[in-house]
Amino acid sequence: MTLQSGKIIRAGIVGASGYGGGELIRLLGGHPHVQVARLAGESKSGSRIVDLFPHLNSPGVLEKVSDKEVWTDVEIVFFALPAGQSFHLVRRYIDQGTVVIDLGPDYRLGDPSLYQKIYGIEHGAPELLPQAVYGLPEWNGPRLEKTQLVACPGCFPTGALLGILPFLRAHLVHRTSIVVDGKSGITGAGRGLTLETHFPEIAEGTQAYKVLDHRHVPEMEQAMGEHGGGRVAFVPHLVPYNRGILSTIYMTLTAQATQESIDRIVDEAYKDSPFIRRVPSPPNTMSVRGTNNVLVYSRVREDRLVVLTAIDNLVRGASGQAIQAMNRIFGFGETEGLGYGALFP
Repeated sequence: MTLQSGKIIRAGIVGASGYGGGELIRLLGGHPHVQVARLAGESKSGSRIVDLFPHLNSPGVLEKVSDKEVWTDVEIVFFALPAGQSFHLVRRYIDQGTVVIDLGPDYRLGDPSLYQKIYGIEHGAPELLPQAVYGLPEWNGPRLEKTQLVACPGCFPTGALLGILPFLRAHLVHRTSIVVDGKSGITGAGRGLTLETHFPEIAEGTQAYKVLDHRHVPEMEQAMGEHGGGRVAFVPHLVPYNRGILSTIYMTLTAQATQESIDRIVDEAYKDSPFIRRVPSPPNTMSVRGTNNVLVYSRVREDRLVVLTAIDNLVRGASGQAIQAMNRIFGFGETEGLGYGALFP
């Protein structure tokens, strides 16, 4: 979809009161071709954005999410809702020709029975699944340019897949040998209050959870299926910082490789990406905080390959990646609205 030069598109955000919605407002506020025109949030309807997010200089007020009316004055709608809460609305926006980018999990899995097994909810719009494009821009860029419905990847799969896929494509790793250790900041659990994310419960500790049983594993393996397939043993951890995901990926090589050849594979895979950079030492999540950037480090020894990726879970793992996909769809420069440097220290 190509727009006339200089045209401004109007965007709506459903689920604007959460962390993902807040980041969409922040990032789109600096986008030269987008006006955030409509905002909705069920539990916070009627609230001013500046009251919910004092760091944002936004005059917006949240509308109530409605299943009876859809916005007809926007070209794109971002959904930042939990599983199962957007089926009826997404269908109606697709029917009227509006671009939809879903930051939730509802359109990531192509098999509706698998979705029901994982999320415990019957899929409410299975007819839309064939047209949904998995929004990993470096790997699905050409498909994004032709779609109306984007399934934005989860934060853990984003960090893991960006480290795994170059080596799957190169046929260099045993496909059943892949182990991912993911460490996420607290914002990955959302803005709602829970005992597990209560400050005294996590502030001075690190905890693994859903060991080998996390709902993001089928999403990772589905994406890997487009590059020959593979299996993942995934262990996520909750760590006491706000933002960031550090993924440590362990793989076994199928053939001897040098460090130079490993580095060339990463460089070739991401030579056209403005956001992904190979680094010479293990990355720190602080170095990507607030950005859409991805830092990749690899180390090989004998038949063992370790790859680390660092991302901001709220930006590259959610809202920033959604905007990157939007830029592809509308023919904007890929870095538009995403050119921020990291906040350090």
